[in-house]
Amino acid sequence: MSKPPRSLKTLRRQIDETDDQLHDLLMRRAALVAEVGVAKQAEHARVEVPVREAEILRRILGRHGGKLPAGALVRLWREIMGAAIVMQTDFSVAVAVPDADPGIWDLARDHYGSQVAMVAYRSPGEVLRALAELRHDSGIIAVPAGDGDDAWWRALAGGAGDGPRINARLPFAGRGNARGTHDAFVVGRAANGIGDRTLFVLETQGELSRASLVGALAGGNVTGAVLQQVRGTDGSVALIDVDAPLTADDPRLATLLADIGKQVAHVAPIGSYAKPLPPVGDAARAAK
Repeated sequence: MSKPPRSLKTLRRQIDETDDQLHDLLMRRAALVAEVGVAKQAEHARVEVPVREAEILRRILGRHGGKLPAGALVRLWREIMGAAIVMQTDFSVAVAVPDADPGIWDLARDHYGSQVAMVAYRSPGEVLRALAELRHDSGIIAVPAGDGDDAWWRALAGGAGDGPRINARLPFAGRGNARGTHDAFVVGRAANGIGDRTLFVLETQGELSRASLVGALAGGNVTGAVLQQVRGTDGSVALIDVDAPLTADDPRLATLLADIGKQVAHVAPIGSYAKPLPPVGDAARAAK
């Protein structure tokens, strides 16, 4: 015999009790974050560690069940992690928001939450300049969508080891109600850890079409995608996205570039990122 449904008054009382428990846990987490901040200062560790944030989201989604939408779960945890950054340091973000794509601001807001200070700039160049002048801690710039776009990523290839690097790709677990269709990169100081995918600036000599470059990077255990190529009279410069965590001296990179080896002039790593999850409707299943 089935139990009679509980009254609305009883259910609301239990929701209030659960909210109190959730709040207690959030305050406990905040106290731990405060300790983490002290430990990071002692160990000279970065406050923002995107690879660690990706690990947290993958783990949470992997254990998730029930009717709470996975997208809402990601939104809650992104807000918690953004607040954790603010607790540890005075942190701000520069966002390149072109008039044609205000959705980049939405991606930045969804990633950092409501408590991190964000400032809009008109172009990727302005964001990189603000980072170089230490006016902000991280920047958000749209992923290049075509070979005719501004090749802002070239500026990262000549930086020092502690200079700005790409360390995340947005959105990580679905776009939600963010406007637009473009993805974005998070550009910041070198962070602890390396992501699942690596980004390189590849300089080549002589004539090399995009189709030839794409073909050379296909196949094998490690493959690369051409996000953008700028061709000149003496050669080309391309932004390459490799599906593995690689360093510049990794032999797998040499194998990947073997077909165009004689034309390779220079290869410079400019960052890495955790591979984004499928749209959140499928993210919980993919994380398991």
